[in-house]
Amino acid sequence: MIINEDLARRNKENYSFSDYQAGSETAKYNTVIAEAAEKIEKAKLRVSPEGQERLDKLLESFKAKYADWVNKSNSNGSRHVSVMIAGPSNYNMRAHEKYLNRERTLWAEYDEIKDIDSKIWSIINGDKIIKSDDANAIEKLKEKLAKALEEHEGYKAYNVKARKEGKETLAPYVLQNSNGRIKGIKDRIAHLERLAVKAEATPQVETEINGIKIIDNLEAQRLQIIFPGKPDAEVREQLKKNGFRWCPTNSAWQSYRSERAGRIAQEIAKGV
Repeated sequence: MIINEDLARRNKENYSFSDYQAGSETAKYNTVIAEAAEKIEKAKLRVSPEGQERLDKLLESFKAKYADWVNKSNSNGSRHVSVMIAGPSNYNMRAHEKYLNRERTLWAEYDEIKDIDSKIWSIINGDKIIKSDDANAIEKLKEKLAKALEEHEGYKAYNVKARKEGKETLAPYVLQNSNGRIKGIKDRIAHLERLAVKAEATPQVETEINGIKIIDNLEAQRLQIIFPGKPDAEVREQLKKNGFRWCPTNSAWQSYRSERAGRIAQEIAKGV
């Protein structure tokens, strides 16, 4: 996502006498995104492949939404000259009030966008409840779905009652988040059911690159790498960084199954 530097410059000129430093708004944006990406990467070490995918999607969503907010904020400022720059004589207070109203809306939106920590924890905590390699994962997820649906109906019933009694209804995001949660559970159930069918037909798929075996073990829900000997320290560090752990029982480095794990395994094998 590109930050509109022209809007940033015009915004700065409308409220400050100091010159705008070219690229500074993009640099600020990149710093915020880098901090978010670091949090996401740390969180990915604590969740299943499904959780990792949700965290990746969260980061991409955050990048787009935050860039959009920065550009909208600068656009608002670029259309309004502050009293400090314009001077108090014949200052357009009506335009100023409109500017402030837009600012209030933008900052409310900002609070929702920047709250990435709670979204990360929501994914971590939700992922911890039911692991994909749990033998009863599908059954547990269906129970979780039933509760989520019941809770969602409760929200809708509350809003109906509130409207009849002239009371304030729930904030729109409550139902939006609830719908998102339901969709996420349904997607996980469908994903695990597909995996169960594949595992029954083909328990594992094995490939070999440079003498290194890569086993896609559907039955165990693990992506396993078996080296002909002990990999060097640099390779071991790369494995650990990407979520692989040594399993003495299988004499393999393994991680939860995912497209990402398979891609990394191949990259490591090809680089040895």
